[in-house]
Amino acid sequence: MSSSIWGYMFLVLGIIGIVLINIFGEITIKNEQDYYSLKEVTKAAMIDAVDEYALLYGVGHDYDGVTQTTDPESMHCASGVPGTIRIIKERFVELFVLKFVDSVNLSNDDYVITFNDIDECPPKVTVTVTAKQSFGLFQRIIGVKEKDSVKDADIDNIITGIIETTDPFA
Repeated sequence: MSSSIWGYMFLVLGIIGIVLINIFGEITIKNEQDYYSLKEVTKAAMIDAVDEYALLYGVGHDYDGVTQTTDPESMHCASGVPGTIRIIKERFVELFVLKFVDSVNLSNDDYVITFNDIDECPPKVTVTVTAKQSFGLFQRIIGVKEKDSVKDADIDNIITGIIETTDPFA
């Protein structure tokens, strides 16, 4: 009789172990996919947001009015020097959001995108993506009541990107 109880206990512990491995493995895989999506999207959006006019003729001309005096927080390059690489903030944000939405699965998670720092010249961005993952099924399996539980787990991915090439189109 005691050996059958031990058998049932090992069977239950085995099932619980498999469920936990499955849940944490899924979280790890989704976080890895989110990180690599964030990395690739940031790189692509930065390259696509390069201001070609500033690359050819220099920064600070009258075509957009952005100079060190009008936007001192994001402009740190000398005016009028051809070959200066500059990104446009608004274009970067738009391209990043469009590309990120295309690259992730939005049916499972809620994402919060935070642009911590965007410097136009020299081009540098810091982006935080927070994935809110729900554990509703797991909580129903173990019997946790709604008012006692934390519904979401926030997983943050932060990346800082800098363009360091002399030819951004290479």
